[in-house]
Amino acid sequence: MLIRIIMKRIIILLSIFIWLSACSGDKSIHKGDGHSGSTLQDKPNVLLIVLDDAAYSDFGVYGSEIETPNIDTLAETGVSFSQFHVTPVCSTTRASLITGMDHHRTGLGTHAKAAENQKGKPGYEGYLNNRVTTLGEAMQSAGYRTMMTGKWHLGNGDPKTWPAARGFDDTFVLINGGASHWQDNLPLFPSKPSIYSRNGQVVKKLSEGFYSTTNYTSEMIDFIDANKHSGKPFMAYLAYTAPHNPLHAPADVIAKYKDTYKSGWDELQKSRLAGLKAKGLIKEDVPVQPRPSFIRTWEKLNADEQAKAVRDMAVYAAMIDVVDQNLGRLFEYLRASGLYDNTL
Repeated sequence: MLIRIIMKRIIILLSIFIWLSACSGDKSIHKGDGHSGSTLQDKPNVLLIVLDDAAYSDFGVYGSEIETPNIDTLAETGVSFSQFHVTPVCSTTRASLITGMDHHRTGLGTHAKAAENQKGKPGYEGYLNNRVTTLGEAMQSAGYRTMMTGKWHLGNGDPKTWPAARGFDDTFVLINGGASHWQDNLPLFPSKPSIYSRNGQVVKKLSEGFYSTTNYTSEMIDFIDANKHSGKPFMAYLAYTAPHNPLHAPADVIAKYKDTYKSGWDELQKSRLAGLKAKGLIKEDVPVQPRPSFIRTWEKLNADEQAKAVRDMAVYAAMIDVVDQNLGRLFEYLRASGLYDNTL
């Protein structure tokens, strides 16, 4: 999983992570009134946005063919990291992101079940352990109203491992690593039913017309709106499941990209590479990388296989596009509410 985080003044958030690293080993954080050195009104709001399984070359600002004007504007007017790295898989990366700690210290030493020689050992609990402090807990102690919508993937079936118990005041979250993006909420694996939770309670039924990206954004807007007159700044963690599989997107957005990928994935790799070079993100002499042996050249696919692949790529592009559209909707709400300029 590759995570891109783009914020207006990211250096302040980095300072928060440095502070987290200093205090994560000690759960007895002083619960101050949040007024030391400055008033709560002086403190900036913090909005942390995560996409799941997106590559940095998926965004227009890095040469992509997918329309992402809102993300592009953030990158162009803020700070981007061109040497930002993650662990190879999802939950371990999220564990480090939300604590500022190496994932082995958080309880997520491995993404899947612990091996026999790891079981029962510290760091392999399979959920975010209580030896580390989360960003939500740290921000609560600093006087923030904390909120999260989207994918958690740092717990298990026990509500004590869910975000409502780990520092987030308002939550609407998918506990699992993935599920259908639609109202049916079908699980990725039949043996692991997908669980949505609101403030620590299981959600029995999703709303009519549910689509994960849209509803995560709407829930976040509602949480921020309910807090805007509280006198507290907010720390909001918006963790989209998109574009993680399964490939689901609204039909009208898929239609935008129905012809975009007809030249196939070999040509797409070349154009993405050229886009990254044009942006100065990689050197001009970087060659096209060898295709994995299990992926055939585009020409060796028959017509039906090519049509399916073109459709899959269009759906994936639409998922990224819908994320960007919803971020635009969120940013517009923040502007209209007078919150945007004081939000990192």
